[in-house]
Amino acid sequence: MILSELLKKSRQFLCQLATIDLQRQWCAVAPHAHPLPAEGLPYPCNAKGHLAWDKGGHPLWLGQRITVPTAVQGYAVAGLTLRLALTWWADRATVYVNGQAVHHGDLFDHSVRLCLDVAVTPGQTWDVVVELVSPHHDEGALVRSQLLWESPEGVDPGFVAAELEILETFAEHVEANALAPLLSKLLETGGDRLDPLLHHLHDRLQDCAEPLRQFQMHLCGHAHLDLAWLWPISETWSVAQATFASVLALKKNYPELTFTHSTPALYAHLEHHAPALFRAIQTAVAQGWWDVAAGLWVEPELNLISGESIVRQLLYGQHYLQQAFGEVSPIAWLPDTFGFPARLPSFLTEAGIRYFVTQKLRWNDTTRFPYGWFQWQDAAGARLPSLMSAPIGEGVDPVKMAAYAQEWFQQTGSRRSLWLPGVGDHGGGPTADMAEIVRRWQRLGGIGPQWQWTPVRSYLDQLMAETPPQAIWCDELYLEFHRGCYTSHGDQKAAHDRAQRQLQQAELWSTLAAIATATPYPQTTLKALWQQLLFNQFHDILPGSSIPEVYAEVNPTWQTLIDSTQNLLSQAQAAILTAIADGSPPETGAIPVVIFNGLNGDRAGVIHLNLADLPTAVPSWRVYCPRGDYDLPAQLNLPQQCLSFWAQDIPSVGYHLLWVCPRSQPDGLPTPPLGYVLENDYLHVEIDPTTGEITNLYDKLNHRPCLGGPGNQLRFFRDQGQYWDAWNIDPNYAQHPLTGATLESIEWVCWHQLEQRLRVTWRFQSSRIQQEYVLQYQTPWLRIDTSLDWHEAHILLKAAFPLAISAPTITCETPGGITERPTLPNRDLDPHAQAKWEVPFLTWVDLSTPEYGLSLLSDCKHGVDAQPQQLQLTLLRSPTWPDPHSDRGEHHFSYGLFPHSQSWQKARVPDQAAAFNHPLTAAIAPLSTSGSLPSHGSLLAWSDPNLHLMALKQAEDARGWILRVADAYGDGGTFTLQPSLLPWYPTEQHNFLEAPPQSLPWPTRLKPWQFLTLRLGMAAKG
Repeated sequence: MILSELLKKSRQFLCQLATIDLQRQWCAVAPHAHPLPAEGLPYPCNAKGHLAWDKGGHPLWLGQRITVPTAVQGYAVAGLTLRLALTWWADRATVYVNGQAVHHGDLFDHSVRLCLDVAVTPGQTWDVVVELVSPHHDEGALVRSQLLWESPEGVDPGFVAAELEILETFAEHVEANALAPLLSKLLETGGDRLDPLLHHLHDRLQDCAEPLRQFQMHLCGHAHLDLAWLWPISETWSVAQATFASVLALKKNYPELTFTHSTPALYAHLEHHAPALFRAIQTAVAQGWWDVAAGLWVEPELNLISGESIVRQLLYGQHYLQQAFGEVSPIAWLPDTFGFPARLPSFLTEAGIRYFVTQKLRWNDTTRFPYGWFQWQDAAGARLPSLMSAPIGEGVDPVKMAAYAQEWFQQTGSRRSLWLPGVGDHGGGPTADMAEIVRRWQRLGGIGPQWQWTPVRSYLDQLMAETPPQAIWCDELYLEFHRGCYTSHGDQKAAHDRAQRQLQQAELWSTLAAIATATPYPQTTLKALWQQLLFNQFHDILPGSSIPEVYAEVNPTWQTLIDSTQNLLSQAQAAILTAIADGSPPETGAIPVVIFNGLNGDRAGVIHLNLADLPTAVPSWRVYCPRGDYDLPAQLNLPQQCLSFWAQDIPSVGYHLLWVCPRSQPDGLPTPPLGYVLENDYLHVEIDPTTGEITNLYDKLNHRPCLGGPGNQLRFFRDQGQYWDAWNIDPNYAQHPLTGATLESIEWVCWHQLEQRLRVTWRFQSSRIQQEYVLQYQTPWLRIDTSLDWHEAHILLKAAFPLAISAPTITCETPGGITERPTLPNRDLDPHAQAKWEVPFLTWVDLSTPEYGLSLLSDCKHGVDAQPQQLQLTLLRSPTWPDPHSDRGEHHFSYGLFPHSQSWQKARVPDQAAAFNHPLTAAIAPLSTSGSLPSHGSLLAWSDPNLHLMALKQAEDARGWILRVADAYGDGGTFTLQPSLLPWYPTEQHNFLEAPPQSLPWPTRLKPWQFLTLRLGMAAKG
């Protein structure tokens, strides 16, 4: 018999002596049955060997009487330790032994090894009852149940069987032929004469496995705790306290233990609500065994949030750690986030991060990520050592750990690996049983990698010193899974994007008001609002993958964010309004109106002024520009109760005062054309009266049609059958199209020089879809305002735009820059590229050739698929788990089409997308001739339009002001402040943490895609 067969047969033989399978001995019993009846009907096993029952929160009670035999396969068990090992798939699990509850578990704490007795006597019995409650979304199952026999002092059959399997795993590293005679003898020996041979075999294994001692496996306890998911946020706080208290108690009995946990938001909560526990954690961190591997305020969704939101995740996370624990974290610990944007290395390195750690790409559905330890490099040249770690939520299993160590070695060439034992998702952390297994394996000298409890930071430092990563990854870390998270729970995306935009604008104008008018800066309020926004970006909240109870908690916070940011914005702009010297009215009854521009660069746009804000007795109005002494195009629109007018030359981060003057003659609205045609100087748009789709989108500037077929086709697909329902789109959804919507009506809402708005209404099954095609004066894009009342389940809704051009790639705006992705299908691409059949973007995606292109603009829709001649925007999904009512109800969102010549850079697509999502705003000013500000001006301006504003805020230390800009075009640029109404001057350059000061060459030259953070001061007047 060859050695490999000997090893396998010997291992199987020993496992039979160490383990008894209990799966077929369970009977259904009455709740809390004790003592158990003498006989019962065995509960059936399914094809997988599981004891399964219906989903939906149904209980199942199983019981059996366990009796200690004299021997197992002839191997005497008297004096051995007996453990009961159970694994389940259940929302709740309770194990009773002789009528007493001895263990509680759930979906995440889903296994246990109970010690029935440390030294059994043949004939001993225990009545074991297991109470299980099935998950609401999936069948429940008792997956495994076994009796495990262990020696309380030395090696035993199970221990040596594990060693033999480890030897097989590392076969290429050892010479084991000398074991063959001993293994043959083992198979010929009866169980009653086995112990001496086992000890001899263990000793020989030690000798031949000596090379494996060069392998080091570092252990660090971990307790992944989702801030919300299948439990409400309110439960998270108590779970965190129980988890951390458990770890601290475990440390007292196992001084060698180390532990790591992320999430500054969680520590901040404990500091205020469990101060004694928090102080104990501070002591543990100071002692060096508790690693705060954090960096970001929470473990967020990173594909759908703005670059500035990522900055604030880091700024508030790192500042809190500095304040609470005396230092920032060098580790970005993100094991469960659903993919990572390509610019993340720059974000992290700018915030003091030295290592990035995840394991999520192990979930890929198409390819295996090629590297375990690599340099992640982004477009700006930032490099970050990055670890694709071992899976989280694992126990201590010597065989599984050895297999991982071998896999790690083959992938990285390093003999130093990391294992993260601990119950996770719903907290839990390492257990006493895990710590005992480690001690026993070490005490008995189990072969394989040498185990050592180590803080994660120490492990990474050692790994970096010994084996610096050689592989370089220059792309996003795209997760080939969870593609539905770009779209699920569309209400969360809409609320988030609105709150995020308003918060940045509220902060900007609060800063400007504080400087220009001495209005108190609301730093505490703004920080609290940012931290609430950052919390809501958690990777199971914003993606739409939590239970209804979570959204019942989150939705009021969205409303608070939206209301509070609007109030701050209004207060700041009101302060500026009162400081503006209006000058003399051009005529009696004229009303001053100020137009605000919150973006860098001068702008123009259509303004809608609410008639309720104007005197009702005036029949009509004109809009007068005092700077040029001319009237602007204006239109009174009584049906919509607004005065529409064109505003132009609105300065960069500034304002412009206009006068709304009364007219004695009322305006009449023009009569719409007979056909459904929208047209301005840029576009000619025709809508099909029978379908409501776009039949012609004609670019008048470039004299070319844009579409290759009807545009804005609403396509419906069956989208079901995925276990991770809210997370995953059915990969084969395109094979399951549904009959489209029925057109109910088309009608003009308004049609005049400044705005043409055509409303189309469809009915689809139980849902109503209303869209308005909007084309405004001197505006190069067609906007589609959408309102849906959605009442479907497992239906995917997309808007398709066949194009008259063809390209092999699309360009997507992603946090901090852009990412190019392939158009599909394309069989010439590698499997990873082909897996990108649904991709995320922020506010724009572009399909272009060097000569011509079209951009899709969006205010809150983030999923898209692209073919060489088509863009298809994902509008809605309707999963039923974990929220049975996800996406049901009303939705309001907008998207737009921007045709252009040449590339996206030359067409200035980022500028257009910013304008699409940040329209000019107007406010009526008080009459004043004594204000300190002129009627027109920029409050902040710089030289290079390619550098986009990310933030203007007060510095965290309140010493001056922080300005952050980013290269939005990839060409680099030169930053020089230009004259404005405020006497800005730069004092220092910083990283994202606003420290330490860096040298400041002036003017400052930015590399392509670089971020620039400056501290600004105010020059003395005079």
